Amino acid sequence: MESVDIIIPVLNEEASLPQFCDRLLSLPIQLRPIFVDNASSDNSCRIIEAIPGSVLIQHDSNEGYGASLRDGIKASLADKIIIIDADGEYPPESIPDMVTALESHEVVYGSRFLAPAASEISWYRAGGNKLVTTLFNLMFKQKLSDLYTGCKGFRRRTIQSMPMEYSGFEHVLEIAARLARNNVKIHEIPICYQARERGKSKMVHTKETFKFLYLLVFFAITLRPTSGKF
Repeated sequence: MESVDIIIPVLNEEASLPQFCDRLLSLPIQLRPIFVDNASSDNSCRIIEAIPGSVLIQHDSNEGYGASLRDGIKASLADKIIIIDADGEYPPESIPDMVTALESHEVVYGSRFLAPAASEISWYRAGGNKLVTTLFNLMFKQKLSDLYTGCKGFRRRTIQSMPMEYSGFEHVLEIAARLARNNVKIHEIPICYQARERGKSKMVHTKETFKFLYLLVFFAITLRPTSGKF
């Protein structure tokens, strides 16, 4: 059976990790979890070290969400790569559907707004997402409903040579814009979203929305089709 690499960024998720890992390891697929810890100050790393077959990459300081994903992708070996958060908002049980969709698509995003549970997303988060996603679609000729999603799947050949420069949450927009500039259509499937029960989000949504609006224009003007190593 083909193995899948699962990249999981982590920052102080000791409250969520045990249940998340139990659910992840119960999936009916062969997978290799790659955890990238962004300088957690709790017991996250101890929990991860006890997970059989997992890979742990540790940052000495908080390098940002994008840096975690970039390092996870560098450490990946499988043809199919899934990115998912450790907080349980995106159910690990959706991973097999993501893997199946990658059989016929180069990139797959899990959309919270194509599933009934979209109502659990607060109105201001949903509004900012919709605004940026709509503008992104217009500028980059995509048909996304959930640009901000934290659950994504990639064929390795599609992203292994694509440069990724941004280390913060800007990475979310950068990777989508670079894919679009390389004429890759991003496919979406529904994913049931559940607001986290433990811990708190690391993203400051109002600040990031304004930053994304600026970067949308910047990327639309400056990005060209790319090649080369990470």
